[in-house]
Amino acid sequence: MKTRFGKVTFDRLTDAEKEAVYQECEQIRPEDGEPLNEEDLRLHRRAGIRPGRPRIGLGAKRINISMEQRLLKKADRFARKHKITRAKLIAESVKAYIAGAA
Repeated sequence: MKTRFGKVTFDRLTDAEKEAVYQECEQIRPEDGEPLNEEDLRLHRRAGIRPGRPRIGLGAKRINISMEQRLLKKADRFARKHKITRAKLIAESVKAYIAGAA
């Protein structure tokens, strides 16, 4: 069944057709993609869709800090062991410190 724009909605596909679409999508890899062209960027902007990572809170701010080298190595080991980034470890540590000081 077609919509007024000539396309079938996914909900109206048979289970076999849905599975075929799923299998096709499974074949697409990130390296197969291309950057948005100017027309797509214009459409995204018009729809209010910003390219890139979604903003969390007010967004991230890049900062430079100094840290004693042994402490940095310990922090990096801890972050690797817990499968988090150094930035996340520092951010979570600051949050915990502020919460404890309140």
